[in-house]
Amino acid sequence: MLKKKKSSPSSMDTVIGEYTTFVGNVDTEGSLKILGKVEGDVKAGGDIYIESSSSITGNVYGSNIYVSGKVKGNIIAKGILHLQAQARLYGDIEVSSIVTDEGAIFQGNCKMIEIPEEDSSIVEPSSRKSRSSRLKIKREELDEDIADIGE
Repeated sequence: MLKKKKSSPSSMDTVIGEYTTFVGNVDTEGSLKILGKVEGDVKAGGDIYIESSSSITGNVYGSNIYVSGKVKGNIIAKGILHLQAQARLYGDIEVSSIVTDEGAIFQGNCKMIEIPEEDSSIVEPSSRKSRSSRLKIKREELDEDIADIGE
């Protein structure tokens, strides 16, 4: 008996082919690969791959966004925006992190999104002391609990 494979939102669930023109907004909870042309906004809960053969006229929203093609519009990436060597981006961006390969073109403004402290693995120097103090208190509480168990 064949079982139907469950798809998760992080899997690649949508591909817009190289010879396809899509007019309208694209919205998916999973990841998206674009090889063709899109005229409209693109939103994905997962990653977005904009390949070298693609062209987007509209805004792009996603987790991690990898651009090799042409985008005329704004981009908001919760994670990384990677502009690869063939990328052509004409619009403003809001990103947590940006990587730009040599040869990529970006014309617009960039705004860095702050990562909330509880989500960040990087601790700023000003908050190290307070985090260190909290860890020390937690350690002392743990030592007390262990001592109570031993009695």
